[in-house]
Amino acid sequence: MSRVRHIENQFYDKFLELAHEVANGAEIFADIAHNYPAHKDRISEVKDCEVKCDAITRETLTLLENSFITPFDREDINLLVRELDHIADGMDNVAARFDLYDIDAMRPEAIQMADLTLRAAKELEELFAHFENFKKDPVVREKMHTVGTIEDEGDVVSRQGLANIFHENIDAVEVLKWKSLLDTMENTVDSCKGVANVVRSVLMKNA
Repeated sequence: MSRVRHIENQFYDKFLELAHEVANGAEIFADIAHNYPAHKDRISEVKDCEVKCDAITRETLTLLENSFITPFDREDINLLVRELDHIADGMDNVAARFDLYDIDAMRPEAIQMADLTLRAAKELEELFAHFENFKKDPVVREKMHTVGTIEDEGDVVSRQGLANIFHENIDAVEVLKWKSLLDTMENTVDSCKGVANVVRSVLMKNA
């Protein structure tokens, strides 16, 4: 294997490693939402995944700083890993707030948003399993479009969830708690689309 190819492979390995850890965190996140409060003790596992994602992000950016040769535009590599890391950050923020806000029962919209996050994360994991051949592999473009569709679904669920909490006869403090949670969950799904958008940029620049 040539030195250039070896360096490029290191980047692709890091993208996939990060995407895999994000998907792992999303599985835990969805399990907490579906089984709350019984699985409340798993919140610390989401934090563990977020910490691992931070470490992989730092490693990838260090590799970027020290590499003269990169597989594609340096700015896109930077954006790609940071957007993936934002997904992990978002899940960690929401999971921590379940405990911080003393949530006693999960709203159906939150479960739906957690499921959408998991779906998007799994699609991204599959995308990055094929990303090394992004110029030719149709799976990359297919998964990119699917993540965009999932994000559209998230917008609908989030808006409906906000409408529900504002129209239901619930305590004002509970309204504020759930608005904060649903907003952050929507931003997390948006970050999944952010990754897909960077992939789209890479495809266009290297067409």
